Amino acid sequence: MIELAEVIARHAPEYLRRFGAGVPGDHRRALRAIAGCRTPALGGHLYRCAQCARPHFGWHSCNHRSCPKCGRAAAQAWRERQQRDLLPVPYFLVTFTLPEELRALCQSNPRVLYALLFKESAGTLQEIAANPRHLGAELGMIGVLHTWSRQLGYHPHVHYIIPGGGLRADGKKWRKCRTRKDGSPYLLPVQVLSRRLRTRMAAALRAEAPELYREVPRAVWGKEWVVHSQPAGRGHEAVGYLARYVQSTALGNKAIVADDAQGVTFTYTESNTGARRQMTLEAMEFLRRTLAHVLPSGLHKVRYFGWLHPKARRRYHQAATLLAAPIVLRQPTPAEPPLHLRCPHCGAFALQLVARLPRPRPP
Repeated sequence: MIELAEVIARHAPEYLRRFGAGVPGDHRRALRAIAGCRTPALGGHLYRCAQCARPHFGWHSCNHRSCPKCGRAAAQAWRERQQRDLLPVPYFLVTFTLPEELRALCQSNPRVLYALLFKESAGTLQEIAANPRHLGAELGMIGVLHTWSRQLGYHPHVHYIIPGGGLRADGKKWRKCRTRKDGSPYLLPVQVLSRRLRTRMAAALRAEAPELYREVPRAVWGKEWVVHSQPAGRGHEAVGYLARYVQSTALGNKAIVADDAQGVTFTYTESNTGARRQMTLEAMEFLRRTLAHVLPSGLHKVRYFGWLHPKARRRYHQAATLLAAPIVLRQPTPAEPPLHLRCPHCGAFALQLVARLPRPRPP
């Protein structure tokens, strides 16, 4: 297995020399963080095991959200929180994808376009759901931004996990989603969602960034946009699916199999067949594709809407009460020994701090 940090350490200097000032600051910070994660570059601690007496260096993590070594615990905690709040209704996974003609504009103006994609896709869902012809209720939604394809291509889209139904405007009634003739649950018509999103995005971009609106080919506003909606059972698998993108990079360490004269080779799963494939990219192109998915600092890739917003817990409890959702009394779990005190040699939780190792001073 070859780690992403090794690939970056080997090729980042050439990448920065070649592209110079054209590399955004967020990309430079990501390169430094990932390459230095859990190495002496970030400092750390020296431990000695009280059981086997062997020393161990515990280097600090970078905690960058694009680092494949970091964020696993945060993603697991997010998954557990969301699964505890699942309601006893069918769930849906709804995906809004930006047209290909808008992707270059989005890549060069991510703060504007990502914000608009979130705002207008969520607004589209709420607007259509509020129509009595469709549902006549307010939705609760969790949206997660996802920017990569299986081959590391740039493919910005937002996934929403949505309970199948909503709260009436007065909060006194739960309006459940409809069912098809075959008995499967049905949330909202995707063609209506697609056309309304297209209209809202055009109006919002024209109002908030007219200079960007003028760069968009007119044909974009006449084509069908891709919106996909599918039942997601009781929500557990959908939450687990989205949890992988909450704190993750476009490519995990286990996927990289080679870094040689031919380029960087990684594995991916083919979407149509489920077969495992390999792809090799020239090193500079591999870094370019990887860095394309580094989000601007401060931009939230997970957002909450409607009565699933953290500040709308009262309305969430109204929904849970109307659905007679069981109240689970959670017993406090016994505290586990801190993982960083586990000896990598003998496995005992017996590491004792010997010294703190500061970051080396820059030359």
